[in-house]
Amino acid sequence: MEHHPHYANSPYIAPPNNPPGSHGTFYQPYSIQPGPQPTHYINDRPPTRKFPFLSFFSNRGINATVLIIGIIVVAGLALITAYKLNAFNTSPSNSIPREKCLPNVTLCNGVAECERGGDEMGCARFLGKNSMLEVMSLKKENLWLPVCYNEYNPDFPSFVCQRFGFEETPVIGPTGPVNGASTTGLSSTRTESTIQGSLQSTTCSSGQFLSLKCSDCGKRITNRIIGGTSAKLGDYPWQVSLHQRAGNRFAHVCGGTIINVKWVASATHCFQQSADPANWRVYAGITNQNNLNAIHTVTVIVRNENYNADANDYDMALMKMKQPFQLTATVQPACLPVIDQKFNQNDLCYISGFGKTIANSDVGSQYLMQAQVRIIPTSVCNRVNVYNGAITDRMICAGYLEGKVDSCQGDSGGPLVCQQDGVWYLVGVTSWGNGCGQPNNPGVYSNIHFFLPWIYKQMELERNS
Repeated sequence: MEHHPHYANSPYIAPPNNPPGSHGTFYQPYSIQPGPQPTHYINDRPPTRKFPFLSFFSNRGINATVLIIGIIVVAGLALITAYKLNAFNTSPSNSIPREKCLPNVTLCNGVAECERGGDEMGCARFLGKNSMLEVMSLKKENLWLPVCYNEYNPDFPSFVCQRFGFEETPVIGPTGPVNGASTTGLSSTRTESTIQGSLQSTTCSSGQFLSLKCSDCGKRITNRIIGGTSAKLGDYPWQVSLHQRAGNRFAHVCGGTIINVKWVASATHCFQQSADPANWRVYAGITNQNNLNAIHTVTVIVRNENYNADANDYDMALMKMKQPFQLTATVQPACLPVIDQKFNQNDLCYISGFGKTIANSDVGSQYLMQAQVRIIPTSVCNRVNVYNGAITDRMICAGYLEGKVDSCQGDSGGPLVCQQDGVWYLVGVTSWGNGCGQPNNPGVYSNIHFFLPWIYKQMELERNS
């Protein structure tokens, strides 16, 4: 995973023969170049158009100008209205358009004010080392309360995890308060249609709260640690290869990460050419592109609605499988971090993928490659001589300022994982970089910590649609 030019969010075009570091091409899906497809989400902003200036010197010319401008304004307003109402949404029927909500939406108050109930989802989160469950208060937005241990319906933990798309038997236990002493919490005597409706405020007399882990994740069968070399089967059991249709065949273009038995995390820019699930195939448990196992088909692709291709911002996407992955020693999910978990330069972190190993190559790697990297503080990555302020809160840098070890084209959407306490967590999704392996141009990854609420909300929306 040694690089020179960097990933871009468009099909790969071989870079010109310029001196290394003299230009940059963002990390891209690899090589496949079908025609453009309809976008997956409706944007908030309609596209702007510029019209040539019209000038006439007669009254007839002025009247014609006014008439033309009037027609343009009326037509433009009609187009904008239709656009916002999804009238031109030609996306596949199984894509997800932007949800329509009533004005002044209140989150997690038990009243669905959005068309698909999205304002009442993503109302639970996991906090602290023991993954303590917190749920937003019905009465006060952004007030998060723990669930009292031993004061919940026996079906409640599985109900919560299933809402988020996890199908394994959850691991539960007691835990102390994360943010200091507290006795205020929530109890559950029944399970209703929503997490909120299943809870009521109470006093947690024992001072213990519900620790809930929805997935036995983040494990691998070996501890082999080698940077920039091929990986053994089972080293990165969460890594998947995303194949896109190209004529009558499918070929690898991006990577992804298994986060539970039906969901894969990847990057939005991987789906700029096509967000139609029929055009994609997913392969798990492989280290060789010439030795593919069972095909996994896709039912839904969810691209972040705030994605900005110009700034490479909000580069986060999810894919839902038609059939669940069969978990084995070589197919396992990476853990999603909890909301307050921190990762730094001292953590053991790795990138992996089937991308290019030589920057000016026309082909990606046949074999799954791996490399050890370091988390680079955003303050360093935003220096003038590095990315000059381009790194947002939705991004995280990893690699080395001296270059040489990096992700590259074809690695897009793949995992940046870090190990803490023997568990591997998905910390980033391969997004972009200026060149591959160039000095002062480390890889940039979508920051999973920022996207946790969005990820849980999308999985819950799809689970309950």
